[in-house]
Formats: sequence, structure tokens, C-alpha cells
Amino acid sequence: MPLRNLFVEARRRKVLRACAMYIVAAWVAVQVAGMLFPAINVPDEALLYVWLIAVFLFPLVVVFGWRYDISADGITRTPPARPGEDFDPTLRRFDVALLAALAIVAVSVLMQFGTQIESGAVRLGDSISRFSIAVLPFDDLSGDPDEQYFVSGMQSSLIDGLSRVRNLRITSKVSTLPYRQSGGSLIDIALQLGVARIIEGTVLRNGDRVSIALRMHDAEKDQQVWSARFEDDLANIMFIQARAVQEIANQVRVQLGPEEREHFASARPVNAEAYNAYLKGVFHVERFTPEDIEIAATHFEHAVEIDSGFALGHWGLGKHCLFQAQIGMLTPEQARTQCLPPVLKALELDPFLPEAHFGLACIRTWHHFDWEDARGHWERAIEINPSYAEAHIFYSHYLGFIGELEESTQHAEIAVELDPYNPFTMGLYGVQLVMRNEYEKALDVAAKALSMAPGYAFGYRPQLFAHIGLGNEEEVVRVTADIYRSVREPEIADVLESMYRNDGFEAAMLWDADNLSQQYESERFPAFDIAISYSLGGDYESAINWLEVAADRLDPNTPYMIAVMRGPDIRKHPRFIALLKKMGLDYWAANSEARVIHR
Repeated sequence: MPLRNLFVEARRRKVLRACAMYIVAAWVAVQVAGMLFPAINVPDEALLYVWLIAVFLFPLVVVFGWRYDISADGITRTPPARPGEDFDPTLRRFDVALLAALAIVAVSVLMQFGTQIESGAVRLGDSISRFSIAVLPFDDLSGDPDEQYFVSGMQSSLIDGLSRVRNLRITSKVSTLPYRQSGGSLIDIALQLGVARIIEGTVLRNGDRVSIALRMHDAEKDQQVWSARFEDDLANIMFIQARAVQEIANQVRVQLGPEEREHFASARPVNAEAYNAYLKGVFHVERFTPEDIEIAATHFEHAVEIDSGFALGHWGLGKHCLFQAQIGMLTPEQARTQCLPPVLKALELDPFLPEAHFGLACIRTWHHFDWEDARGHWERAIEINPSYAEAHIFYSHYLGFIGELEESTQHAEIAVELDPYNPFTMGLYGVQLVMRNEYEKALDVAAKALSMAPGYAFGYRPQLFAHIGLGNEEEVVRVTADIYRSVREPEIADVLESMYRNDGFEAAMLWDADNLSQQYESERFPAFDIAISYSLGGDYESAINWLEVAADRLDPNTPYMIAVMRGPDIRKHPRFIALLKKMGLDYWAANSEARVIHR
């Protein structure tokens, strides 16, 4: 058949129209896949298989279009150019066999390449997202030890910016710190942190001029896949952050959402001196010592003195205050008075600052027991910054308080995934496990936290709670003594252990409770801790008395009575149930009432 006649016949049989419609449909499918794959953690290489599927199915479309028509009557044979009166368009046995063969080939193509798409997403392991990144500590090219705070701040700035991208999973800064000048291979570091890509960087500051060079390595390919240098004035640090984040997202094939694009497009200059003071404050807060906490306060105060409209500076003051409250440097009353104003000011200046939402959620949860108002701020903080490990782990506790234990576990596990080498995160995860009665697992997690930071208070807490839940009296005494020794009270530890050996568990716990209660006002011992000791000693009336004191003072520890007060005698006590209801812990009150009904 001449080529011209072939073309005319193809047009008559509507083959060209079928091919055109298929090409448009295939193009739409490729575009949709290009937008959808990043959102569901499918690697960008998988887009190639979508193209291959489209190409391999094309000949089947040509064959089908040449021989068959689709009408209201279904699939029929295409009539010849001059059909005779006896032409029957209905399918014959050969046509059914041919259509079945075409369908089998089409399904085989889809399964073959579809399997390639699926397997391409898990070559790093099922638990490692293709869009996970760890930013390692930057190198300081100046060689000046006094610049350490600034280099650390530049790492934090990039992590904060990348964490704003919802489709990325960014490892917390704390978990990257052990790899400062570690000398290990990048692929080993990536596997240990559970990420697909590693970013390294160098920083050089000359006056107010900043130069940051970045390199990104692909763990699977074991090679550098991108590098760039960003240079500008310190006042334009937010522009540097925005440009770097957008280039990295583009390199990883992640599309920014409307709110993310708006955030980076709205970057504005900062007051260089105020920003520098803020970085110094953060650097000292991250050292976690009482001396550094006091130094940090002076830097944050200096930042807001220089620029009263600097949202990060006000958040720094709020963070400093909340940290003081957390380690017992402030009473609950002082914390409520002092911590709220700077957090509210930061939120007023920047409603899209995730740290400010996090801070307000913490205050509403632990300093006001306002579960309803807190929830919106927890959700907003995580919505703006999905890689905010600290927000995820504290939100898991909030969800535990209100009885949403499954969702609580989900957020706790996300936090551990984002921040696997932070003893603080691991300790809080241990407490979340105690809420779920997973005591043995909590002990394993607590041991991991203590191995990272021996003597760390947040490692002892879940350990103590888990042993209480398991009824391990000897271990409860041992951990309590360890806590006393960690806060430089060895004499109390010795007496407690001696009383346990000579007089038994309950006598030792009652002595501890009486000793703490005598020092309650002068030493700021939490009423909640006194209640624990009375409960372990079997004096439930006194235990509830102290829980009521803790609740009235809005002691941040009080909600954790749901985790540690697990003895049946106290859980069924009418005053204990009434206290749960008063605090709005309705899920746990209902559980306790159910125990009373079924006893």
C-alpha cells in the first residue's frame, strides 16, 4: 500500500485521532507523576519508567486503533473502505483472542515497569526516605575559635530553612553534632543517621560579609551531586537561606508549596548586630549549663534592645525562660509570669515562626493545662516545620495527656527518626512509652539516653517511671539514689539505700517523702516528686494531698501522674479520679472509673 494511501486509510480508521488522544493522555500522566512522586517519596529516577510505559504501550494503541472502533455498542471491528452488505462489525473469535493478547501485553508492561518504580524507592532501605537530608556541622575557614558560635548558627539557619519544606525530612542539629570532624565516610554517616543525602559546608566571615560553600552528597550513588557558593552581607542572611534552600529542593526534585514559596519570597534583611547577638544566645543555650543559660539571656536581651521588632530575639528570650523553668531555675508561678510575654511578642511580629507557636503550645500545655488552646499551636508549629523534632516529641506527650495514644506514638517515633542521637529526645520518648505501659522498651530507650549522656536527668526519669510500673522495688531505690547522686546529694542516696536494706521499700520511700516535704519551700522540690514517694510508700492520702498542691500551683510535672501513679489503690481513689477530672484529663479519669466499676 503506497504511503499516501496508508495515511488516508489510517485517518479513515481514526488511528491518528487515537494516537493523538493517547499522546495527550500520556503527557498528562507524566506531568501528574512528576508532581505526585516527590510527595509520596518515590525517587525522581522513577519518572523514566513512566515514560517507558507510555512508549511501550504506544504500538498497542496503533494496532487497536487500526482494527477496532469504540462506540455506544462497545468495541466493534472497523469496517473496510467499501464494506459489503453482509459485513458484520461484531467481534469474532480471532478478535477476542487478539484483544486478550493486547490486554495481557499491556498489563505485563505495566507490571514490569511498575515494579521498577516501586523497587527504586527502597534501594536505601524501607525506613530511609529518598528526601531525607542531614546537614553536618560546618567548617570554619577563619580558624578563629571566637567564630564558633557564628559557624554553628549558619548550620542552624540552613537546617531551619530546609525544615520549612514539607516534603523534605531534615535531621535535627543535635544528632549531627557527633559527626563534627568525625573522619567517617559520608555513606556510613548517612546510614547511621538514616538519610539519603548529606550536606557539608564551609563558612568564612570577613567583617559583615559572609561566604558559605555547600556540597551535597548522594548516599546511594556515593558521590557529590551538587555544590554552590553563596555570598552576601550578614544583613541579607535570610536571602542566603532562601536561595540555598530553593536550590537544594530543586536538586532533590521537591516542589515547594504555595506557602513555602511565599515564605522564601518574603525574606527580608535583618539587623546584622541584632542577628549576631541572637546567634550568640542560641550558642550558649545549646550548651545546657546554668552558667551558659545566664550568658544567653544577656545576648537575647541585647538583640531586642538593638531591634525591638526582631521576632527571633523575642523568641530567644522565651526559649531561655522556658529552659530555666524546665531545669527548675524558675518556679511555676515565675515561669507563667515571665515566659509568656516574649513568646507572644515573637508571634505577633512573625505569625509564621514555628518556634513561637511551639513555645506558646508548651506554655498552654505545661503552665496552664489549657489543652484546647494548646492543640492549635502544636499543629501549626509542625505544619510550618514538619521536621521540628522537639515539637513532635513534646506534642506526643500532649497527645498522651488527652488520651490519643496512637497518634502520640506516631509523633514520638517521628521525633526519634529526626533526632536519633539526642539524649533529651530519647528520654522524653521513654516517658511516652511509659504512658503506653511499654515498660521494657522504655528501659531500653532510657539506657540509650544515659549511654549518650551519663548522669543525664532525662534518662533517669523514664527509667524510674518504668521500674515503678513494673513493680521493681530494688531498681526504684537504685535509680532514685542515682538521681540524688547526679544532683550532688550523695548523703541522701546513702541513707535511702540503707533504709531499704534495713527497713524495707515502703519505709525507705516514706522517709524520702518526709525528707522532701520538709525542704519543699526552701529547696523548690516539686510537689509532684513528693507525691510519687508517698505513693510508693503506700500513703495514698498524703500522695493525693501533694498532687493537689502540684495541680493548684500548675506544676508542669503534674500531668505525668497518668504515667507514674499506676497502682490500683491510688488509681481507683475517688480523690484521684476527681483530680484527673479537674485537670481535664478525661480519658484517664474514665479509665480509672472503669477500674472502680469492675473491681
